[in-house]
Amino acid sequence: MRLERFAGMLRWVVVLGLGGLLSVACGDDGGGGDDGGGGGGTGTGRYPVIEMLPADMCQKSGDALTNCKYQFDQGQVLVGEEIKTTLTIKNSGERDLWVKGVALENYQAGVGAEEEQPAYRIELPPNFTTALDGGSKFYVAQAGKGTAETPEALDIRVVFTRPADEADRTADIVVTSDASNSPTVKIRLSTAQGFPKIQVAPEWVDFAQVGMGETTEKKVNILNTGAADLALSGFRLSGSEYYTLVVQGTDYPVSSATADPGVSFEEPIVIAPGNATFIKVRFEPKDDKPATAKLILYSNDPGAVDGTEVKITGNESVPCIAVNPSKVNFGGKKYGEKAIVPLEISACGEAPLEVYAIYIKEGSSPDFDVDFSTIEVPPSKETPVVVPIGASVLVNVVFVPDAPNPVNEDGTLILDTGSLIVENNSFDKEKEVPISGAGVEIECPTAIIKCAEGEEVIPQTVLHLFGDESYASNGTIQKWEWDVDQPAGSASVFVPSYTFPNPTFEANVAGVYTFYLTVYDQTNTPSCFPATYEVVVIPDEAIHIELLWHTPEDQDETDTGPEAGSDVDLHFLHPWAAGPDLDGDGAPDGYFDIPFDAFWFNAHPNWGSYDPAINDDPGLDRDDTDGAGPENINLDIPENVVYRVGVHYWNDHGYGAAYATVRVYIYAQLVFEVTDVMLVDSDLWEVCTVEWPSGKVQVITDEAGQYKIVPDYHNPYFFQ
Repeated sequence: MRLERFAGMLRWVVVLGLGGLLSVACGDDGGGGDDGGGGGGTGTGRYPVIEMLPADMCQKSGDALTNCKYQFDQGQVLVGEEIKTTLTIKNSGERDLWVKGVALENYQAGVGAEEEQPAYRIELPPNFTTALDGGSKFYVAQAGKGTAETPEALDIRVVFTRPADEADRTADIVVTSDASNSPTVKIRLSTAQGFPKIQVAPEWVDFAQVGMGETTEKKVNILNTGAADLALSGFRLSGSEYYTLVVQGTDYPVSSATADPGVSFEEPIVIAPGNATFIKVRFEPKDDKPATAKLILYSNDPGAVDGTEVKITGNESVPCIAVNPSKVNFGGKKYGEKAIVPLEISACGEAPLEVYAIYIKEGSSPDFDVDFSTIEVPPSKETPVVVPIGASVLVNVVFVPDAPNPVNEDGTLILDTGSLIVENNSFDKEKEVPISGAGVEIECPTAIIKCAEGEEVIPQTVLHLFGDESYASNGTIQKWEWDVDQPAGSASVFVPSYTFPNPTFEANVAGVYTFYLTVYDQTNTPSCFPATYEVVVIPDEAIHIELLWHTPEDQDETDTGPEAGSDVDLHFLHPWAAGPDLDGDGAPDGYFDIPFDAFWFNAHPNWGSYDPAINDDPGLDRDDTDGAGPENINLDIPENVVYRVGVHYWNDHGYGAAYATVRVYIYAQLVFEVTDVMLVDSDLWEVCTVEWPSGKVQVITDEAGQYKIVPDYHNPYFFQ
């Protein structure tokens, strides 16, 4: 009997003991047991759950995060430059997440690595490092319950500095916390040597209204924004038979063959990193009914294995979305205070725009938000906001920096970045608007850049830049300072000056122009960081030839006026060009022939059809007589012949030798470049031949294999 009673008592002790243990394990202590926290609940069965953004960075096994990795494409930047990304810790659980530590560990550099310091580093928010350094604990709040002390996210800024060698670098970011799913998260960092990335512009070709019997063409630019050669292997084109794709002079009308299996090029069209080419879509409607088509371009971009789609429409009413500003730049705002930038969403098409959702994209800084107080009801799929044709609606983009932003080693601010998404019924179904800003101790003015011509133009476009929408919160803007990174050889300047609020700038050379604007308020306080705006200049002709030159004795090659610089001229010859044989090779030289040499005196000859609507004649679009260039010749529909390119030093105007550079673009691709060839007054440099339709460019040399330069060249029939 004693044994039975003892056994019964033992059972009760065991049960009570387990119950006590279970109550300790499962109870919610409001943010980490006795350590407190950011205000969790008091129920049972509640745990913090760690999430890492970008969401595709980690795999999941149940709720656990596994195989987390992030790869930097070091081919995107030059040696010594930085690539930055933000990895974000969030909490999808029901209790505040205690983040115990974030560390960079296990750094390794591969064979052949040469470096003075590791290629990776991490930058953590000051409130996190202050808490850990002071022995306090840092919590990430559950979704929707964040405060200034306990935010809903912790951002880890990861910086990769490209080394001079190509050795692989790896490291681990180790995040430790009290998360129930993954107390330790290890993110493997690695590098890639670069891969191609295709970008098409526009993604939607809309011909609007084209009459029966009319023919209209529109260009589709294909850019390689990656770090390795992009190879276009073919395409599929389906839809209305009124459309034709024109690829490097070859017509591909819509047919069953272009739709399926499609067209494979005999030789891939290769586009170097940072370069572009273009194709054309021709629309010849036989009636006034709506016509649509779909183009899918195939390339070696690993992110576009199923092709890159271009939508084509004509003679139909379709919605279109436009946003203003296209990029939301808050500048530097005092931390803890609310800043607002209104975003205008407009219906720019031929049908009403329906907006289904507006939100901050996942992975953006948690300091950004959207305020819907300017519209009656926030949009949804069930109750979209309908914007009539030509009308617009406003929403407010909100920025509340929770702390001063950290700075780089060079003293520049590390910005909060993100994107706003507008889901809608246009072709651009998820319109993305980049957002940036920084928290600062003392608010500074904000620089804003706008460009009337947009982000993509052809050479010789005069850009109208606007900086007068820049603003200061406590006064007015008193001073503007513009700067530009322009392609090699371009010597354009801001007109009337770089301190004018709304200058013009002539973009003459193909390539990328990056504009910067710093503004100053009435206390002479500058903007915390300059505004930036990129313009891509892409030739839109089959053949585009550029001549640039540098004259060392000319102290200011940007000034203009009679004899203000050296005068070097570009020549483009048809094979029918005749004239004397001054170079002694037994054949007519052809230079200064009228009409078969296109140059400054014969800038727009008629070589092809007499129909002015057919663009089959060359044109000298710019003649520079006072130094540096460029001079440009373009031809859209070449003949099946071999052309010649030459350069003549017309007059040095006392400035001495000039160093000439010639570039040849075929369908916007740079295929030939010779730089800094020294010429003296009256030299004629026979540069190259351009064979058509192959597009092959061949350098011309003399008997010794050197550049063919004929001194003291004066054609007796032209020079009198």
